Amino acid sequence: MAKAMRNVIFSLVLIAGVFLDATARAAPPVEAYGALPTIRSMALSPDGQRVAFIRRQGAMEALHVYDFKEGVLGGVRTDNIKAGWVFFAGPNHVILSASKTTQMVGYRGRFEFSAAFSYDIEKDNIRQLLAKHEDLYPAQSGLGDIVGVSPDGRHVFMPGFTGRSSPAPFSLFKVNLSTGRGRIVSRGGTDVIDWLVNEEGEPFTREEYNNNRNAYEIKLKDGGGWKVILEDEGETPPYSLIGGKSDGSALVVNTRFADEEYSGVYQLDFDGTLSAPLFKRDDADIAGILTDNQRRVFGARYSGFYPHYEFFDEALTQAVSQVQAQKYFGDDAVQLISWSDDFNRLLLYVEGGEFSGDYFLYDRRQNSVAPVVSARPEIKAKDIGKVFVIEYKARDELTIPALLTLPSNGLDRDLPLIVMPHGGPESYDAVGFHWMAQFFASRGYMVLQPNFRGSTGFGAKFRDAGRGEWGRKMQDDITDGVLALIRSGRADPNRICIVGGSYGGYAALAGGAFTPDLYQCVAAIAPVADLPMMLSDERRDSGAKHWVYDYWKQVIGDPRSQRERLEEISPVNAAAAFQAPVLLIHGRDDLVVPIRQSARMEAALKRAGKEVEFIRLKGEDHHLSNSETRLETLKALDAFITEHIGAAAPPADE
Repeated sequence: MAKAMRNVIFSLVLIAGVFLDATARAAPPVEAYGALPTIRSMALSPDGQRVAFIRRQGAMEALHVYDFKEGVLGGVRTDNIKAGWVFFAGPNHVILSASKTTQMVGYRGRFEFSAAFSYDIEKDNIRQLLAKHEDLYPAQSGLGDIVGVSPDGRHVFMPGFTGRSSPAPFSLFKVNLSTGRGRIVSRGGTDVIDWLVNEEGEPFTREEYNNNRNAYEIKLKDGGGWKVILEDEGETPPYSLIGGKSDGSALVVNTRFADEEYSGVYQLDFDGTLSAPLFKRDDADIAGILTDNQRRVFGARYSGFYPHYEFFDEALTQAVSQVQAQKYFGDDAVQLISWSDDFNRLLLYVEGGEFSGDYFLYDRRQNSVAPVVSARPEIKAKDIGKVFVIEYKARDELTIPALLTLPSNGLDRDLPLIVMPHGGPESYDAVGFHWMAQFFASRGYMVLQPNFRGSTGFGAKFRDAGRGEWGRKMQDDITDGVLALIRSGRADPNRICIVGGSYGGYAALAGGAFTPDLYQCVAAIAPVADLPMMLSDERRDSGAKHWVYDYWKQVIGDPRSQRERLEEISPVNAAAAFQAPVLLIHGRDDLVVPIRQSARMEAALKRAGKEVEFIRLKGEDHHLSNSETRLETLKALDAFITEHIGAAAPPADE
């Protein structure tokens, strides 16, 4: 994969902040929404003087490094791979993650081969890390994580599977950033799931979970062996090892205890003592932990419709809160995505109100905020549909939080409605620029994004209320949101389409199957249609005793004791009930939900004499990672929805 990447340098014209354009114009083209952002995955250098990012120009993508004083320093093409996150490993090396769906002789099925690349800014060359190591397990998925940087800045530490047998031991490598070569510094076992290194670049902590015994352990290096300092049991790992405190005095773990509504971050002393929570709120979950390249923890992000941050440094907490509250950002969500080592320069990503996804640099010393670049320069403030946080009551009186996006044409009554349940299902929709929702809003549709029971971010009781409720109460929550909009006069009951991906795709099909009178069209992207088949696949791929299979049994149901119920809530078995036409879209390289789920749904609908169209996306994965197929998806959705619920009113200035 590394040989296919060619070094090129491009001039950068976007850095300067291309923002609000008050001139009247037509709505942006579908390409402005369907293609990946022009700028994405931006990261700030340790000294705060440079940024690295992925830039798209048509079908071409490249990694760029830009200096705020010197301009563009260099770049390398990335359009032959699926480029992911970017970060600086020191001032002169940028790490790029990437993946590619592939298969290998001697190993069953396809897998998502992943890797990390090191881009040397001064030499303007790129190396794949751990590309050729004799001890590396060949069919490697998940390779590319960095758990530490050596004190001299010349090496990184990467966990990876070793040997030739499966399950493979999870070991720790020390890898040279200039050559890409690595060596094993600590051999792990098949139970190891994570590693930490200390300030001296030595492995000193590892996390383990045994699927057969449901046994969880955190171990410290103790001479030539490893000493257990924390042990517990659970059908899924009960803790998550996050990193260490900045002064090296203790470890940091994330968990939610059985009697707690919201998760917290805790200090784990080296003697195994758990402290009172370091970060915890009584109204929000831990949504993310902020760490540096050494996995030193300095803050936490809480769940909610808008991001909220808390740091060990109270002055930093106040500074971030103040900049989020600036009137300049209005109702936008302001996210902290990168920072300098001294935390005096913070890179912000702003979206959802006046901005379609814009980067800003906050300088704490000067107390100034400066625009860097727009991720979507073709989409201006006037094009953005207004996003509202709403609540409604489900039929059993449970309060359902949701997002409602109104068209950018200013209309708010008797509107065609797109219902967009999220995937997961244990995730949630928050305020931001949702590319698909905003595309529909730009064409005059209203969009409902319900956070049905079973969604995360709203506490354990709300999440657990969805366990075992696929196709039932979870689906009722979606239906009740639609009915509330009809009763309020906002939604036209004769022009409603349900569109979703992954679990949202299941919910879309369930909507067509179990409430056939409610929708005039159904579009499902990478959906689950047959629940027993899904659980059977998970059992085969993970193993009957693996925590992943246990998790899905908790969320959906046990296929042995509840098979009849699972078949009843599988849309593939209710094809005869459909009244609305169905559009199925699925990536051929989907390794999360196999494409045969959609194929079975198509076959069932055709046998039942129903109207169905099935689009197979070549080279696409579960996440619509590629610009070409993502755009193909949006164009297909646009044509399908326009045909079946009528073209929406055009934007007011057309």
